[in-house]
Amino acid sequence: MLKAVMFDWDGTLYNSVIPTYESYLVVMEAFGLPKVTLKEFREQSRPNYHDYYLHLGIREDDWAAADETWMNCYASHQKDCVLYKGTTRALRELKEMNLKLGLVSSGSRERVTREISEQGIESHFDTTLFGDDVGFEHGKPAPETLLMAIERAHVAASEVLYVGDMVEDILMGKRAGTKTAAVLCGFATRQLLTRAGPDLVLRDVSALPNAIKKKM
Repeated sequence: MLKAVMFDWDGTLYNSVIPTYESYLVVMEAFGLPKVTLKEFREQSRPNYHDYYLHLGIREDDWAAADETWMNCYASHQKDCVLYKGTTRALRELKEMNLKLGLVSSGSRERVTREISEQGIESHFDTTLFGDDVGFEHGKPAPETLLMAIERAHVAASEVLYVGDMVEDILMGKRAGTKTAAVLCGFATRQLLTRAGPDLVLRDVSALPNAIKKKM
């Protein structure tokens, strides 16, 4: 029986895809790297941005400079980031179904809690865990952050559905022993997500309450 639903943030509830992509383009330009298309970015990006730096060819010694460049650009675009349409309603419906709700993001606590507060949805979540709570070296697809959230929610992993928009989200859920749902509105492509084998594939979170009622 399903007792809890836990969510990724960026690309799942919060539409930050284009500002994130454009901020990486500025980093690529700053380091003299060839720019990638949005399609290539959706196929290659990683939840752990340092992994993506390595993929792009940015050395560890340059990560601090890359971080500063990325954050400055992202801050200038953040006004364009909003919740996906229907997200607030879906969260409210899930709460009305007596499900516990959690947020498990690889983003920093400082940034994501600020964004949650700006969107006015902090009261919907019973549990929140972030990348810096366990250390970014234990990031997705490692299950540590999700397992910590499950423990705090006082439920069994088999009673949890984890919802994300990247392959690493689906792999993390599987490694933690949860059910998984992929949304197609975010960073990864449909092909990559389908190949990962989630239990549900949805256009976005607005479709989740009905999917749970029908299939779980």
